[in-house]
Amino acid sequence: MLVFVLRYAATVSIFVFCLFSFSYALTKDWSFIPAVYGTRLLLPDLTPNVGLWWYFFIEMFDSFRSFFLGVFWLHMTAYSPGITIRLYRQPLAAVVLLYGIVTIFQPYANIGDAGAWMALLTLYGHVFERRLSACCAYNPWLISAVTRYTFPALSSLLYSTLLGPAFYYLWIYAGSGNANFFYAITLVWSLGLVVILADMLYAILRDEWEVERPEMKGREARQI
Repeated sequence: MLVFVLRYAATVSIFVFCLFSFSYALTKDWSFIPAVYGTRLLLPDLTPNVGLWWYFFIEMFDSFRSFFLGVFWLHMTAYSPGITIRLYRQPLAAVVLLYGIVTIFQPYANIGDAGAWMALLTLYGHVFERRLSACCAYNPWLISAVTRYTFPALSSLLYSTLLGPAFYYLWIYAGSGNANFFYAITLVWSLGLVVILADMLYAILRDEWEVERPEMKGREARQI
């Protein structure tokens, strides 16, 4: 495990150093570091978006801003050790799940990142197909066994996709709404993404468990 961590930490460090060196060679200035990375770390722009940060920091007193910036970043990075340690034998799965966490909890969230992450989920289409075929063979009336909360997830995403632009228009242009309407619908959007992320993690772990114990394929399992 230690060799694995050191190897990939060194690889990431080398790539970051090369990217920084190329950026400096093109711009002849280090100002791109605070402009690109400092903007995301310090959150100077509180323009409304589909993320979870902007409304919270608008309502916050300036004296608590630094503390809660650290708390928000600590919350997002806290998922990394558990996922990478648990899925170290499946690095691609760990990357996809961590990208989903970044998509949901990043400071400047947007629809494009969510679409890119959902496209990455197709890399594990074989997991969905195998789990679905195995479970349907065991229970032919079971339509979707791999995603336990399909209906709430799709409903949340569809609901927020339709009402999000409407609430934004009412708040910004029509003046008949307020920030609470738009932020509430962004919470629903994030909820749908979290449900999809949880189902993805469940499908990967279930598939790994069935590979280790083939006799349990298609059978219901309960965690005690």
